[in-house]
Amino acid sequence: MIFKSHLFSMIFYALIVSIVFSFLKEDNAKNRLKYGLVLFFSFLLGAILFGWVMYFIR
Repeated sequence: MIFKSHLFSMIFYALIVSIVFSFLKEDNAKNRLKYGLVLFFSFLLGAILFGWVMYFIR
């Protein structure tokens, strides 16, 4: 494992996937940056929400 914290591993994964997807989908730098940031924060928000749901389901 690269990081000792699952949170940092999740952030790193979201960053790498967002960068790759933004380069695959968009063609100019401004759109890549905007799409990458939206995707990155969507990944983080979704993962945090999913974590809270799993916390309450036990």
